[in-house]
Amino acid sequence: MSSAAGRSAGRGRTLLLNLLLAVFSLLLTAALAEVLARAWVEVELARARADAPEVPLSRFHPVLGWEKTPLAAQRITRPEFDITLKVNSRGLRGPERDYPKPPGTRRLLILGDSFAAGYYVDEEQTLRAVLEGLLTTGGCGPAEVINGGTIAYSTDQEYLFYKTEGRRYAPDAVLLAFYYNDLYYNASPTGPGGEAKPYFEINGDALGLPNTPLRAPVSSDARNRANPGTNRPQPWRGSMALRLLSRRTVDAAPRLHAFLARFGLVQPPAHDPPREYRVFGLDHPREVSDMWARTRLLLKALRDDMLADGARLVLLYVPVRFEANDEAWELTRQRYRWGRRWDRGRVFERLAAIAGELAIPLVDPRDELRRTETGGWPTYYTRDVHWTSHGNAVAAHAAEREVRRALGCASGPNEGP
Repeated sequence: MSSAAGRSAGRGRTLLLNLLLAVFSLLLTAALAEVLARAWVEVELARARADAPEVPLSRFHPVLGWEKTPLAAQRITRPEFDITLKVNSRGLRGPERDYPKPPGTRRLLILGDSFAAGYYVDEEQTLRAVLEGLLTTGGCGPAEVINGGTIAYSTDQEYLFYKTEGRRYAPDAVLLAFYYNDLYYNASPTGPGGEAKPYFEINGDALGLPNTPLRAPVSSDARNRANPGTNRPQPWRGSMALRLLSRRTVDAAPRLHAFLARFGLVQPPAHDPPREYRVFGLDHPREVSDMWARTRLLLKALRDDMLADGARLVLLYVPVRFEANDEAWELTRQRYRWGRRWDRGRVFERLAAIAGELAIPLVDPRDELRRTETGGWPTYYTRDVHWTSHGNAVAAHAAEREVRRALGCASGPNEGP
């Protein structure tokens, strides 16, 4: 064999050896990533199970569907926060308050879902606590703010909560936090987790409630409902590492996710948006019109009942993150391939029209939430939909002026979040 042929054969063996080493390294790295991913999932599940309380945070209610369990407590740990939620003896988050109002004290009742309840921030950082501090130190004299917010409630449940429990606190004013998905669940007999909930029917210009009392569930995993982190993620193509990769890229990097999906490395993205998002588009007009019709009647009923009780209603609009964050809006549009028929301002505009018709003050914190985020203070968690402590503070300051007017106390709200 000539020296040239020998050198060529040597180079061929070297290339083959390098290729085999590269393949082996790649397989070893993938195997190590899979082992680490599965270990991480087990650690997170063990932590979630350890944090799950003996007494779940929520329990069945024959009228409301569910309610917070009195004196329940639960630590909730996520990559972005580590907090403990506590429920007082009357089933509310916040300090103990008797039904009778102390003499000379003004009372505000907050109604709403998990945003109103203050998921996921410490109690002293909630909308309730910040507003109470602003009112007490800003010329309203003794003021108490009662937190009637409950996770996954919609306007119909908030209305029934006021009728059955909230009015017992004799509030002078009520702040109702309105989130976009209230529209969808106001027209649904089940909640986000499939639980039975009250369902109003429209009878002319009135509301009927045909499905109460509700039937108690035959069985339920209350711990998983209170702490969804105890649900084990399902592997993608048998790989937990690919499942975790899929979860990280689907919202944060839709274009990268679509590219990886071509090679089967992540689960193909769902381009059909959640049904709750339909209120931002122009499709399904009959369904969306029905949602708005129910919601208008519910807001009117709330206003009328509160006026009869001597209380005034104020609406606080709670934007979904993409309404107050331009980058989140673009990522959402990319993921679902939204065109011009989708408008992130559509829900607020229609709610504002109804609020004007019913003479209900409406608070819009969108611009301030956007300014605060742009200034480097995140108002929403990036992996969770809820407000951070900054978001709660911004909402409280935004609502302060209208709340003062509703309470009939001194004007001139404090400045800054």
